[in-house]
Amino acid sequence: MANVIDLLRPTDTPALISPGGTKLSFRALRDRVGQVAGGLKEHGVQPGDRILLLVPMGIDLYVSLLAVFHLGATAMLVDPSGPVDNILKRYPPTGMVGSAKAHMLRLKHPALRGLQLYISTGFTPLPHRSLKRLAAEVPEVDPGTHPALLTFTTGTTGAPKAIARSHAFLRAQHEVLADHMALGPGDVDLPTLPVFLLHSLAGGATCVIPDADLRAVGQVDPDPVLRQIDNQGITSTSGSPAFFQRLADRLEQTQTRMDGLRHIFTGGARVPSGLIDQLAVVAPNAELHIVYGSTEAEPIAVLDARRNRERLAQAEALGQGALVGTPVPAISIRIDAPSGEPGEVMVAGPHVNPGYLDDPEAEARTKVRDGAVIWHRTGDAGWQDESGDLWLAGRVGEDISGLWPLIAEGAAERLQWVRRAGLVAIQDEPVIAVELHQAPEDWAEQLHHATGARAVAVEHVPVDPRHNAKVDRDRLASLIE
Repeated sequence: MANVIDLLRPTDTPALISPGGTKLSFRALRDRVGQVAGGLKEHGVQPGDRILLLVPMGIDLYVSLLAVFHLGATAMLVDPSGPVDNILKRYPPTGMVGSAKAHMLRLKHPALRGLQLYISTGFTPLPHRSLKRLAAEVPEVDPGTHPALLTFTTGTTGAPKAIARSHAFLRAQHEVLADHMALGPGDVDLPTLPVFLLHSLAGGATCVIPDADLRAVGQVDPDPVLRQIDNQGITSTSGSPAFFQRLADRLEQTQTRMDGLRHIFTGGARVPSGLIDQLAVVAPNAELHIVYGSTEAEPIAVLDARRNRERLAQAEALGQGALVGTPVPAISIRIDAPSGEPGEVMVAGPHVNPGYLDDPEAEARTKVRDGAVIWHRTGDAGWQDESGDLWLAGRVGEDISGLWPLIAEGAAERLQWVRRAGLVAIQDEPVIAVELHQAPEDWAEQLHHATGARAVAVEHVPVDPRHNAKVDRDRLASLIE
C-alpha cells in the first residue's frame, strides 16, 4: 500500500458513484487524490500525523481518506454514536477534515480546538480551508511504517480500543478478502463499510455509496437503496443483517426482486436463518455469504449460506448455535476447550491485528504470545465440528446455567411470531425476552419448551448502535427488572 495512487487504475470506468448519482472515474479519482494529498502536504501534514475524518459517506470522504493514506499520515475514523470525547482526549488529532456540520463540534468538544489544520467540505463560519480548493502537485512520499488507518472497537465489552492498521496490514486484509470477495472490473458493489469499499476499489470494482443513513442501519429507508440497486445495476452488496432485513421485508411487501445481484455478504452479528430464506427468494440469482470476523480480524470464517439453508434452520430449531462457516485459509483457530464444547475462539494470521495503539492493558487482556505467533482472543465462545466448520454460542461468560444466548435466541426466532429475541440473566435465572407478532395464547409455554428459559414479552429488544443486530443485554435486563 506504499503508493495508493498507483492502485487506482487510470481508466474512465466509474470508481465511485454518490447517493445522488454523481460519478467519478478511476482516472479522475486518481488525479483528485493526488491533488488533495499535495494540498495537505502544502499545509503542513506530515507522515504520522493523525487526521480526523468527520465526513458523511460520500465521494469527499474517500478522496480525503485515500489522500491521507498517500501522504503516510494516519486517517482517524470515529463512530459518532460512541464516546467521542474520550477517544479524542486519548488520541488527539493533528488536523480535521469535516462537513460544515461536523465543524460545529469544535464548539462542543475541547479536543477539537487548536488543531494545526481545519478543512471543510462546505461553508462554515469557523476558520477553515476548503477541500474543493485544496490542490497542489502530487507529492512523492514514503509513508514508512506509520499507521494508515485508526479505528475503534465498539466498546460494547469495555472502553473502545484503538485499532491501528498499517499499510502492510491493509494489503494483507485485501488479499485475504480477495479470495472470498473476488470483486473486480465489471462488478458494481454497494458496500456499507469503508473497509469493504476500499477492498472493492483496489480490485477495480465500481463502488456505489448507499443512499442511506448508516448510523442506524436497522431503521434505514429501504426504498432509496433498492432504487440504487436497480438503477445502477448493482451486482454485489455487503452489510449488517439488520440492513438486509429492511431490504428483504420491503421486497416481500412489494413482491419485487433483486434479480441482478450476484453476491450478498452479511455478518457482524448472528444471521437468522429466516433472513437467509427471505434473501434466497428476493435475490434468486445471488450467492449468499455469511462472513464472520471482528474489528481486529476480518474475515475469520465464511459460509455459503444458500447451500447451507437447511443446515442453518435445523441448527436453530435444535438449539445447536450459530454456524458461521469454514475458517479462511490464512487464519489459524485455537479453542481451549474439550472438543464440541464452547470455548473462547482465538485467531492468528497476517490479517489479525497484533495489538492496540498505546493500550498495553487491552493487549494483556486480549493478546496471547506464543513465540513469534500472536493469538487474538475474540471474546466469542464457540467450537469446531468434525468438518472444521466454526460454530458460535455467544460471548465468553454470557452463558446462564449452561444456556448460551445464540443458541436460545436462534431457537426462539424460529417461531414465526417472534420478531426478535434476547437472552438475559435475571437473578441468575435465564430469561428469554421477545418481541411478539400475532402470537398464540400459549406463547410463553412454547418459548420455554423451545429454549429452556422463562419467557417475557417486551416492546423492543435493544441492540447495538453499530450493526443494530447484537442484543444489548445490559439495557434489556434493565427493562425486565
